[in-house]
Amino acid sequence: MKEPGSVQGSVVMTTEYHDDFQNTDTSDNRPFWTKEPESGLGQAHQSGRGRWMWAGPVLSAFFLLALIIFVSVSNRNTDSRFSSIEKTVANLSLAVQTVITTLQQSKASEAELQKEIGRQKFTMEMTERKLDSVSESVKEFDQLESLRSAVAGLKCSLDRVLHNDTVSGCCPLGWVLSGSSSCYFFSSDGLPWNQARDYCSNYNAQLAVLKTEQDWDFVTGSTKPLFFWVGLSDERTGEWEWVDGTPYIMDRSQWKPGQPDNVCVCLASGSRASLITCVCVCVCVCVCVFSQWKPGQPDNWKGHGLGGTEDCAMIHANGQLNDDHCSRSYRYVCQGHTLTHTH
Repeated sequence: MKEPGSVQGSVVMTTEYHDDFQNTDTSDNRPFWTKEPESGLGQAHQSGRGRWMWAGPVLSAFFLLALIIFVSVSNRNTDSRFSSIEKTVANLSLAVQTVITTLQQSKASEAELQKEIGRQKFTMEMTERKLDSVSESVKEFDQLESLRSAVAGLKCSLDRVLHNDTVSGCCPLGWVLSGSSSCYFFSSDGLPWNQARDYCSNYNAQLAVLKTEQDWDFVTGSTKPLFFWVGLSDERTGEWEWVDGTPYIMDRSQWKPGQPDNVCVCLASGSRASLITCVCVCVCVCVCVFSQWKPGQPDNWKGHGLGGTEDCAMIHANGQLNDDHCSRSYRYVCQGHTLTHTH
């Protein structure tokens, strides 16, 4: 019988399997069935399948290697960024610590400042108390001086009655004793400055020349709140001078040595400030003043309509000097000396 798939004159290779019924060998070393040898084409196909079987693991290995490299590079970049962040955090921590330290120091400085303010406040209060005490003492002294002058006046009046004349150390009738040797007459009527000067001269006296603080305080304390001529004028030379010919000298106790040298003053800076003169248009705040004068005086005003300028000084109602036209009539203060002998 011809086998299927066979062709005459050619050899056909087959992979069919046949039962070997004639082999009755039942040995365990033989398989139940056998396979015919494969052709060369089958072997080539099996070899190609083997190569593809190796391609997968190789590609996987390359992928894993690339992934490892990527992760490694990413970790390196992450570590770099993390290191930068750590430095930033460290700098911020240092800055915060610096701020905290500064605040603590500020609180300590503030506490010390508060203590210093408290000490200065206490010192100021103690100074105010001392000033009040000194002020009371001055008032008591003034009262004692007034009482002493009053007692001296009563003594002179008694001596005048007993001896029918004025004795040594006393003032003429109607005059007021100040200190140990000065007598003052405060008029109740008004005269122009030149006539007031002549009136005082008729009594061997002069319009008041106030060169000492004691004389100034006594006269201004007695003239307030009225207006009185005193013996000060710039009519003769254009410079302020007393009627006895001596120049008017401002109180220099508050002035820097060598000052004033002009008519404008300002306060020099520094812990021990003193008065200096300056140009009126300078950058510091300047005040044109004369000691003991009203603010802005003397101004030599010409708008009074009386002709000429203001050349004579009077004591204003507030106790400060003011220049005015000499023809105006004001009360006046004469200054003389106590008698040195008994008639």
